[in-house]
Amino acid sequence: MTRLEQARLALIGGGVMGTAVVSGLLRQGLVTPEQVIISEPLAARREALAADLGVRTTTSNVEAARQADVVLFAVKPQVLPGVLAGMQGAVQPGALVLTIVAGATIQTFGEALGVSAIVRVMPNTPAQVGEGAAVWTATEAVTEEQRTMT
Repeated sequence: MTRLEQARLALIGGGVMGTAVVSGLLRQGLVTPEQVIISEPLAARREALAADLGVRTTTSNVEAARQADVVLFAVKPQVLPGVLAGMQGAVQPGALVLTIVAGATIQTFGEALGVSAIVRVMPNTPAQVGEGAAVWTATEAVTEEQRTMT
């Protein structure tokens, strides 16, 4: 696994909270737009994200995950089952999965994706303007280097 500055980041769900996280990483220079791909089903939103952030976008969650060292899930809880369907094996071995999906357990992601390095994060709404706090927990499979990226 690589340091965050060298990692490829996939955001699954280009909504407000996920975009806030990616925007913060970009603003702080922790990643470059070239390192980021965002999977988003809405064409207008994809276009806005590409224009505003300079990142690549796709409609394919699998495509985004396959390209990433870090995969951040930021979707509404009610759409999560559909998002995870068909993603078994899409996350590369050694990649880190982060989730900010409310109410979704680490076990849900582990079983659906077939991965064990998972970090569950609960940010609060001021994170949208770079002023929030977050509580997180990680599985034992998350390496020390991966923990420094969270």
